[in-house]
Amino acid sequence: MFSVEMDFDEIKIVVVDESDYYEDLELFIYDDVVMFRQWDEHTQNYIEIGLSVDMFNELTHSLKSEEGVFISRRNKT
Repeated sequence: MFSVEMDFDEIKIVVVDESDYYEDLELFIYDDVVMFRQWDEHTQNYIEIGLSVDMFNELTHSLKSEEGVFISRRNKT
């Protein structure tokens, strides 16, 4: 299960583990950065990972790829 909320400068996506084993995964998407955040029960803090938008695009493309090493090329238009 997931939810998507759109604001004027932010997209927030929450992915829920329906088995309740893992904490919710939150993605905050801005023009220049994508932040992943998940609550860590042991430290009582959020674990955060920041990606550039290009890195996030690479990640989403990699999920649909076969095994191997790939170089993405963007059209400069």
